[in-house]
Amino acid sequence: MSQSASPSFDFKTALLRLPDQPGVYRMFGSDGTLLYVGKAKNLKNRVKSYFQNPAGLAPKVAVLMQQVTRFDYILTDTEIEALILEYNLIKQHRPKYNILLRDDKKFPWIGLSAETYPRLFITREPTGRGKFFGPYVHSSNMYKTLQVIRKHFPLRQRRKPLFKNRPCMNYSIGTCSGPCQELVTAAEYAEVVKQVELFLKGKADDLIERLALEMQRASEALNFELAAKLRDRYLAVQDVVAQQKIYYPDAKVSQDIVAMASNARRCAIVVLNIRRGKLIGSRPHDIALTHQSSPEEAYNAFLTQYYQDEEPEDLPDEIILHAPIEDEGLFVEWLTAKRGKKISITQPQKGLKRELIELAIKNATETLEQAQGQEEKSHRNDPARALLELQTTLGLPEFPARMECYDISHFQGSQTVASMVVFTNGVPDRKAYRRFKIQIAEGEPNDFASMHEVITRRFRRAVEQQDGWEPPNLVIIDGGKGQLSSALEALGALGVQDQPIISLAKKFEEIYLPGESRPILLSRTSGALFVLQQIRDEAHRFAITYHRDLRGKQATQSLLDSIKGIGPKRKETLMKHFGSINKLQSASLEEIAGLPGFNQNIAQVIHSALKE
Repeated sequence: MSQSASPSFDFKTALLRLPDQPGVYRMFGSDGTLLYVGKAKNLKNRVKSYFQNPAGLAPKVAVLMQQVTRFDYILTDTEIEALILEYNLIKQHRPKYNILLRDDKKFPWIGLSAETYPRLFITREPTGRGKFFGPYVHSSNMYKTLQVIRKHFPLRQRRKPLFKNRPCMNYSIGTCSGPCQELVTAAEYAEVVKQVELFLKGKADDLIERLALEMQRASEALNFELAAKLRDRYLAVQDVVAQQKIYYPDAKVSQDIVAMASNARRCAIVVLNIRRGKLIGSRPHDIALTHQSSPEEAYNAFLTQYYQDEEPEDLPDEIILHAPIEDEGLFVEWLTAKRGKKISITQPQKGLKRELIELAIKNATETLEQAQGQEEKSHRNDPARALLELQTTLGLPEFPARMECYDISHFQGSQTVASMVVFTNGVPDRKAYRRFKIQIAEGEPNDFASMHEVITRRFRRAVEQQDGWEPPNLVIIDGGKGQLSSALEALGALGVQDQPIISLAKKFEEIYLPGESRPILLSRTSGALFVLQQIRDEAHRFAITYHRDLRGKQATQSLLDSIKGIGPKRKETLMKHFGSINKLQSASLEEIAGLPGFNQNIAQVIHSALKE
């Protein structure tokens, strides 16, 4: 059963009519676009949860529900049917707010075309007809794999024949079997294709058995030329098997190890495949956390989509996870039904399985760092594009050529400082950085008063038209509504009315604008958000550094003040020469005594006092 809606959708009535049954629900926007697909054990309870107090919703759901103009649902007989239907709808329609497994195509795949005589190719978009193997984090590994295949498995190399009536050089050197000139039968070619599939799937042991059987048949048929080719292929695959690390002496062990690493903008999930006790492959996936999606949501969506695409015979006996998943019982039931044999899920805390989890986490972290590096390189190479996006998103009157970001740092109210970091045309302008020692809030942790003071001090100089203190195109406050309100009060007291200003709250990367109750949430892969995060993080670093310097000097001065015979002048000489208390503590008596105004006795007093 499916329920649709009229242009003036009656949410109240539709919610009352929701059934207490399993199924799939769909959320639509004003133009009829499918925004989100979800599954539910109980449609009534699940869908109603979207219409609770907005303050209680997750950031992504809150943004989604601002755009939903209607919903409908499709009933299923079981939760497993709902799980499969959800996957198929997501794969078909690719809704904006669903996690998509192949959302971000950073890594290359090896494709096997869907033709009468298939050929191999490289792609970064594993979609459409054909079969795909990968992804490969390191392209060098992919090219080594292709090199082995092209040398020992003579598949077609070209899209179209080079000549009409004779094969090309690939046939002559043995890297193609010549299907374009009918020099190989369809059955013989299909057998080579099957062998290549086994090789790319990591089923080298199965391939070795198959090749051994083919060698025996060729020898019995006295086809020694074919037997020699099969022998070379057999030995090449054996070399690959010899390089695979054995983790279990029991050749029956079949496991997948799944682990994740994440940051604010993306998550990387790696699946290590152990078959017959050997580690045969590592399959990384880089997923963009768009529209405030959480890593946990991506992790759960990944497992469903990943195993939907796996063939039943490729499923392992055991899946080892580094973190729990939602609806684990349903997931196991569905996998077991798909495979036709029991599959178990474990989350080990010690032993060899835990070591494998740590290995998978290590690989996921490497994948994440590589993807993040590519993203940062892209934004660094085109900062103007990110700034134009920022201007459009925030509705700024001018291109944000000069941006200033302010942050407060203190320790329980002591040594409160503020930083002013400047980005010019999207890159740090360190000569323009400034730092402030806050006076008004000293002794008590008051970020609002501190922000009011630093904005007052900075913009008073702008109002007085002091050189080098011209107003920026955009002010960014590190914090939420409270810090933004304090900054606006300071600007208002100075008579500054039209200064573009925002605040950036770190927890959900929410952007607050003056006079707006709801924040703006940018895509976590947005270049505009990347620039804001860069300048915010730089302001935080600069403030923390200044605060630590002050605390270090205070600690040093307090320690030197307690030493008899050390006055302001000698204290200044010591700090100018050594720079820190740690270096002074490690200095020799002769080095201290040799300073102007010092002698052996004073050096001994200092040395003894610092050693206590």
